[in-house]
Amino acid sequence: MKEIVDLLRTIDPFSQLADADLDGLARRAELVEVPAGNPLFSQGDAGDRAYVIQEGQLEVTAPGPWQPIVLAVCGPGDMVGEAALLRGTTRNATVTARTDSTLIAVGPDDLKAAVGSGAGALMQTILDRWDSTRDHVMRAERMAQLGTLAAGVAHELNNPAAAIQRSAEILSETLDRLDRAGVALSRHAFDAAGEDLLGEILASTARAASRAMSPMDRMEAEESIRNRLEEAGVADAGPLAGDAIATGIDRELVERVVSAWAGDEAGAVVELVVASASAKQLAAEIGWASGHMAEIARDLGQYSRLGEAPVQDVDIVEGLERTLRLVAHRLEGIEVVRQFESDLPLVPGAGSELNQVWTNLVANAADAAGTGGTVTVRAFAVDESVVVEVQDDGPGIEAENLPRIFDPFFTTKPPGSGTGLGLPIANRIIVVDHRGDLTVDSAPGSTVFRVVLPLHPGG
Repeated sequence: MKEIVDLLRTIDPFSQLADADLDGLARRAELVEVPAGNPLFSQGDAGDRAYVIQEGQLEVTAPGPWQPIVLAVCGPGDMVGEAALLRGTTRNATVTARTDSTLIAVGPDDLKAAVGSGAGALMQTILDRWDSTRDHVMRAERMAQLGTLAAGVAHELNNPAAAIQRSAEILSETLDRLDRAGVALSRHAFDAAGEDLLGEILASTARAASRAMSPMDRMEAEESIRNRLEEAGVADAGPLAGDAIATGIDRELVERVVSAWAGDEAGAVVELVVASASAKQLAAEIGWASGHMAEIARDLGQYSRLGEAPVQDVDIVEGLERTLRLVAHRLEGIEVVRQFESDLPLVPGAGSELNQVWTNLVANAADAAGTGGTVTVRAFAVDESVVVEVQDDGPGIEAENLPRIFDPFFTTKPPGSGTGLGLPIANRIIVVDHRGDLTVDSAPGSTVFRVVLPLHPGG
């Protein structure tokens, strides 16, 4: 009985009882053994007793659209079943033993005596309010993450959108240039050999690409091409030489032109070749930019997995890669190291919820590492689990803050920079929804959040 008294003395509302009252309650309490996998009570049952967990773990579930939803996992010192007694209603959830458990059963009279009549009404109000607030808090954090994600997507779309706009404007000018070159060439008659050579030269521009050159090298290359064009009697040799270098046309190709043609003919051919190479490069840039935008849209759709069943076989590496792409704006100036084991097994789970966890852990790691830092993301298999680690080389988490890191509304970030809900929700998603584990190890220069996802969570 002393063991029961000692445990109850640490739990509200029993901690407020006088020693004699607490001893009496302990004598009246009943020890209940619940084997792993067995229900303690089911939703809709009459609420006749509350239970304090002495040993073991209990799982609290409610019906979901496809399968039961895990609301909480409770351990020693936690109390379950008190809501129905205080409200005078039936059980609003089902409680099952996750492990062999020993419980202290407390009757309604003892519970109400401990709480007190006035406090009972207050407790009912708090419980009602919490039921409503819990859903609002979850939705608010999801909306906050969606806002962060939307900002990142907008940032990622901005570059390819600007590239498309810029290329389209230049392409319009380039097409006009092609028209002028075509008109100029129409004044000259080419024999069959000349036509074949022109076709070969134009085809070679598909392989031309602008090259990174030092200012000095660029100046020397332009001068060499300009001199050769001037020797061939080509007008506007200076601008043509600059355009040729910009589109990747080198002295060798120019030499082929001026060896076959001269004067106005050579100038018209060079103009056509330069405009052709420019048009092809602009079209390629538009293709790349539009493809990148389509990839972002595809990633976003896969990331959210809208319309899919909440539980499926999830490719963890694929989800991590999508997350890294979608939060790339948070990782600018940070080295990202990927260490993904090949052929990882699929994990049963909710893809969109796991993506929410990856987003939170990677974003937090980026904030901690800062510009010039390193974020390392690992995924590997251990026994019957897949492990994901997100590590940063930031200053670390203060030792006194580590025990509270998963507490709701606790944050070490400056006011307005964090809600303190990201990690608690991530912990809930991993520990409760996926029956896994989320831990953190931190020291200056290395903070590692470690997620363990079982391959057989129901086993």
